[in-house]
Amino acid sequence: MKKFVIICAAMLAPLLASPAGAGPLRVFVADMNAVGMANKDEMKTTLQTLLASRLNSDQIVSVASAPEADVLVTGTYVAIGAVFSVDALARTTGGKSLTRAFVQGNHQDELIPSIGKLADKLSAELLKQLATIPTTASAPASGPPPAVSSPNRDIIRSEQVRKTESTEFIKPREYEQGSRGGWISKRLTGAANLMAIGKTLSDGNREIFLAEDRRVSYFRQADDMKLVTDIEFKNIEKIISIDTIEVGNTLELYVSVMRNDEIASQVWQVQGDKLVKLAENIPYFFRALSLAGSPKKLYAQGMGRGSTDFYGDVSEASRAGNEITLKNTVKMPRYGNIYTFNQFRDNAGEVFTIVINPDNYLIIFDKQQKELWRSNDKFGGSELYFQKEDPDNVRITGEKMRWIFMNQHIRVTSTGDVIVGKNDGFWVLGNARRYKKGAVYCLAWNGSSLEEKWRTRETQNYMPDYFYDEGRNELMILQTVQRPGISDRGAASLAIKKVE
Repeated sequence: MKKFVIICAAMLAPLLASPAGAGPLRVFVADMNAVGMANKDEMKTTLQTLLASRLNSDQIVSVASAPEADVLVTGTYVAIGAVFSVDALARTTGGKSLTRAFVQGNHQDELIPSIGKLADKLSAELLKQLATIPTTASAPASGPPPAVSSPNRDIIRSEQVRKTESTEFIKPREYEQGSRGGWISKRLTGAANLMAIGKTLSDGNREIFLAEDRRVSYFRQADDMKLVTDIEFKNIEKIISIDTIEVGNTLELYVSVMRNDEIASQVWQVQGDKLVKLAENIPYFFRALSLAGSPKKLYAQGMGRGSTDFYGDVSEASRAGNEITLKNTVKMPRYGNIYTFNQFRDNAGEVFTIVINPDNYLIIFDKQQKELWRSNDKFGGSELYFQKEDPDNVRITGEKMRWIFMNQHIRVTSTGDVIVGKNDGFWVLGNARRYKKGAVYCLAWNGSSLEEKWRTRETQNYMPDYFYDEGRNELMILQTVQRPGISDRGAASLAIKKVE
């Protein structure tokens, strides 16, 4: 009997050691290369997202990073006219090639189903070779458990690490409204795209302005958000920016408005519980900001013609009625316009310009507008856009109108820290964009590059705008909790987090 048990154990040993019991195969789809097309960076991310989602199955799990993976998939998208080809290579983390596959199509409409076919080809070959692939699930654990951020904190600092608890259940962090960690409003009617902060009143209430495509809402924020009044704009108008500036003891609201495909901005003033129009049809984009630690000022830039969206440099602006006077020009480096740039000083007092380019990378320029550094990660990301007629490129794009997407504003503190938003988890198909989570990052210049100082936890919704109240050391984050539909305005919420 003892001999029989030994023989059975020997026969079962290879089965127990086989990868089939080790769980699904973990696959990471890296950035895909794109050749022969415009918007290469967007296409790379789109292909990566499409292929990763279609590789998911009961036996294959698509993971978010290379260190988690058993198999790495890389690929190249090549377009020649309307014809395209997508080639992919799967290899182990040790560099051993496992399989290659490709698909091709004759029109862009065939791209998404072609990616599904490519995923099927890769999956079939990988499952054939499953027994030869070393999986992380079957490998013995080595080294300390991965580091995660400290619990019950809205702000995650770069130096914070903690060993994970050994548990089968992952619980969301506890949140208590009114706690030291932060505050969140109730559901606010209207999916606001933009936010501007006004004055703090004598009773401690804070003025907050939220803008949808064709509406500005004036709130006072205390224990909750109280709607004071709102103003509606015409159907042919679209709000692309709102900013506040104090003139004497009054607050003025500068609303940058596109009317059809022309800039026709307006100025409003808070008078008690009302918003009163002071000026309209102003042919400038406006923005109020503090450059390189200087006091907050109003800046303006003209609109370009043809394929140029913004014309000339950014200048300080002052207003007398509908007339705008410009002075103290700020030279724009490459990719720079009134909504994509800011400036900061280093410890020696030298001024640098930071810009977010159309592909969402941060770039640092010196005073001579020479590029010094470019981020490896993307930041920003916005669903807000305006349109202009584009007769010069209609033969190429097939569209009469060009879409110009806005971006997250770059904010700079008085100490020179750079604060920027980052939306993620999106898909892009043509001009359609959809983000699903966001975070705010604080970065510091170390003389050669930007280093992360802290960041917020990711929101569970698209983050269209944010504001850092340096005086209160509070970060205000606007979230879209329901996108607008045909018959409703959608909804938003405002979260306030203490930066400790």
